[in-house]
Amino acid sequence: MNLSPYTAIDGIPTFKDSFIKGIFERMEDEGLIGQVFSDGSIKSSDDFLRIMKFGQNSLYVIFIENDVAGCCWLNGFEKRKADFHFCFFANLRGEEAVEIGRQVVIQLLNMENVNGDPIFDVLVGMVSEKNIAALRWCEKMKFGTLGVLPAGMWDEAEKRSVSGHVFYAERSQYGKGQ
Repeated sequence: MNLSPYTAIDGIPTFKDSFIKGIFERMEDEGLIGQVFSDGSIKSSDDFLRIMKFGQNSLYVIFIENDVAGCCWLNGFEKRKADFHFCFFANLRGEEAVEIGRQVVIQLLNMENVNGDPIFDVLVGMVSEKNIAALRWCEKMKFGTLGVLPAGMWDEAEKRSVSGHVFYAERSQYGKGQ
């Protein structure tokens, strides 16, 4: 497994715009947009590129061998905390998604700034009550749970707020690969 950040090194992006747009298009082809962006905020590959390139998001592409297997991104940054989001493609499901997901979380929580201090102590995520597959994955990942936030997420398809389950991964649990 390789986790590759979408960033610019000396002004040169690590992935072409067409590659990033292709990730969204694959989400769309696999019928994942309604689950991943249930609030309706991202409707096109141009929207996806814009938030990953110019928004307050840090995108990471998950490769297994040379195949893109999914992505994750961080946002909602605070001191040593960020919100995390995942999307796995059809070539990464079941127990393998748990194993790879755990490796990704460990890598994210082990990132350090230039002076060697950890960047994150905790990653937090919220999953719609309707996204059963993601809820099961979070349970298998053994994320900590904070509970359910009533009306915590907007569901664009239903034009109403739905409950969101709040999960977290703490460095003390995941940081060294436990």
